[in-house]
Amino acid sequence: MSKFREHLSLTLPPGHLSLPVERSKFSPASTIDPSPRYSVSMWNPLHQLSSKDIEAGSPQSSSSLRDRFTKLFFDVRTFHNAAPSQARDSRLSQWPPLNVEKRRCTCHHDPHREAKMKRRKRRSRCLLILLIIVLLFLIGNVIYLNVRVLSLMNTSSPLSTNPTTQELSADALQCISQYTLNAPSSPSSYPCSTCLPALQGVPSSFTSNTANAQDAQTISNAVQFCGLRAIYETANSQGQATLGNGSWSQTINFCTWTGVACDNSGRVSSLTLTYPGVPATLPNEMGALSDIRTLTVVGGNTIPAGSLPESFVNLTAMTTLHLESTAITALPDTLFSPPGLTNISTLALLRNSQMGTSLPSSITKLTGLHSLLVNSQALSPSPLSTLVNSSMLVASLQTLDLTSTSLIGTIPTSITTFKNLTQLLLGSNNLTGNVPTMPSTLKELQLGGNSALTGAFACSANTLQTCSFAGTNVSVAGCGVCQNATTS
Repeated sequence: MSKFREHLSLTLPPGHLSLPVERSKFSPASTIDPSPRYSVSMWNPLHQLSSKDIEAGSPQSSSSLRDRFTKLFFDVRTFHNAAPSQARDSRLSQWPPLNVEKRRCTCHHDPHREAKMKRRKRRSRCLLILLIIVLLFLIGNVIYLNVRVLSLMNTSSPLSTNPTTQELSADALQCISQYTLNAPSSPSSYPCSTCLPALQGVPSSFTSNTANAQDAQTISNAVQFCGLRAIYETANSQGQATLGNGSWSQTINFCTWTGVACDNSGRVSSLTLTYPGVPATLPNEMGALSDIRTLTVVGGNTIPAGSLPESFVNLTAMTTLHLESTAITALPDTLFSPPGLTNISTLALLRNSQMGTSLPSSITKLTGLHSLLVNSQALSPSPLSTLVNSSMLVASLQTLDLTSTSLIGTIPTSITTFKNLTQLLLGSNNLTGNVPTMPSTLKELQLGGNSALTGAFACSANTLQTCSFAGTNVSVAGCGVCQNATTS
């Protein structure tokens, strides 16, 4: 029952009966005559409307031109011109009281629906808590990194007053911080693509300063880590599986990776890669291993392939280069010229089918080359004349092995000028002519398999310990080891 008990009513002023009354615009319960606009009083041109509207209380406007046309058309259609009847005398009835009842929800109790709603709320609450935890972790990590970077910047700020050093860039500081904080737990996420060039750009004046020893060691570790990780990332799936079993890219302690050896300073001194744990190509990042001394790559005949990276000349500390069973193309002609690999003492090129038929000309400029081994890959023209005419090689070379390299021509007589040659291995070739006098320092001579070699060979000294002329037409006299080899 409504709490509003007052009844609404409308009292008309005296004399209202002479006025045309319009239907109420507000109450559907009104029972008065239709609106004067369509009432019969408008059909009578003699009837004049009142100047006021009873309910609206505003003046009633006179008949418009539209109303006149309406009346004219209506008369034509009905043929009726009789005067309309007078409006009824009627009073507005009172509005009935408002009966507003308050309805209550008659929802049915559904335990399954309630349980589902509870589970949904619980799930939403758990997700919200998890999101908050993740956000707090990220915020904390960012704050910690910022504090670390600020502390590094504060510790390095005194360097700006030292004319021999330079302040680290913001990128270098961030890379040092990430390698120290994040890389140990996630080595593969360390951004080597941006950090390697940033850290390689740190001036030597900074890393050589003893006051920056800790940061210098971190920079060195990060640079070498990126150089080695590039090898892992360049390998195919089989190569990555093999390297991964040897801890590659699983930890930042790269000195424990299979095939990697470090010196006492934690710098990579030796790297051995054996198929299938080899990269598809040698990556340019290998140039970051600037302290490496020995590099051995034994491929699978088709990999590694391609040319040596441009950064390979940065490996200036290298003394031993061993490339075997690879598809690496010809070595750069200036590879052994300054500032390249000028410290090479052992060069071994074995069964590299795509390496071409010539050796780099800069090889004759090596002052410390002790061993030169080229096997099972054709060399044309024969490099013997070039090698024996190099004053540097004549003084340093101790082992010359050109077995199965399709050599043709004669053995140069100037080979006797080698001062320290102890091993000469020229077997399984197509050499012709007589065998010249050999150096007095020679201990091993292998010339077997050269069927066109002729003449006589006499031992000029008692230093020769191993000798093979099998498969040749050389006669041996006065040399027991060679005689035994010939008759066997």
